[in-house]
Amino acid sequence: MTVRDTDLDPLIELITLRTGIIPRTSHREGIRNYLSSKIDEMGLPSVLAYQVLLRKDRELFAELINESTVNETYFFREEKQFQFVRSRLFPWWQAKFGSQPIRIWSAACSYGEEAYSLALLAKSCGMRAHITASDINTAVLNHCAEGVFNASSMRVGDGVSFQGLLLPFKTENAKIVFDDEIRSYITTRQINLAEIDSPATDMILPKMQNIVFLRNVFIYFSQELRARILQTIADKCLNPGGYLFVSMSEIAQIDASIMPKSLEKVAEDNVFYFHKKMEG
Repeated sequence: MTVRDTDLDPLIELITLRTGIIPRTSHREGIRNYLSSKIDEMGLPSVLAYQVLLRKDRELFAELINESTVNETYFFREEKQFQFVRSRLFPWWQAKFGSQPIRIWSAACSYGEEAYSLALLAKSCGMRAHITASDINTAVLNHCAEGVFNASSMRVGDGVSFQGLLLPFKTENAKIVFDDEIRSYITTRQINLAEIDSPATDMILPKMQNIVFLRNVFIYFSQELRARILQTIADKCLNPGGYLFVSMSEIAQIDASIMPKSLEKVAEDNVFYFHKKMEG
């Protein structure tokens, strides 16, 4: 089935409406290829017939969303941020709160490498951590819960200084298989960031978080949605004194026009982050 731009554009608009994602050119082509294969697989006569089914079938739409989200990441990505967490934030937490568990939200967690990186880091520092790993994509959340990763989730360059933490979990076939203890640090939850300020999402948002990682997703969102996400995280998710990390490449996209008043941008040890001001 040939999917023309006139067929693709309404579906892209629907994806953006539901998820907030504004696909780039290469991303659009991936969606086009998926639609072409899916429509042929279902034996449908046209793209319009698929659209009609899509609006009625929740599972079919969920499958489209799963195929339309970008899920490429790896362990200890942007390792300077993890070095900062290990050398500055975790020691501060232990000095102030002792053995009390730290609460961390890995938003847009993809397959889960970020969440497991945080779990390994906490364990290596002798800390207890409650980590919520969320994503809109149900398939990647299932993968995250299983805790089994391929060797491609490790990189030769970025993240290499922490790879020793992964060695106990490497198997003979080069897979990384986490045990029950590490998996117990992590709870998965489906959250659509495009609906972060809706009453339904408010019921499942991770609250009272000490650290939030929200990385490599703002590049797909509009400024209006970025502002809503930041405001909700600042108002409802982060504890006073909490920390928000975005990708270093996204820092420039967060300026005063969308910055909540309760957050301040800080540069320390060559790492940028957002700090929620203490109340009063």
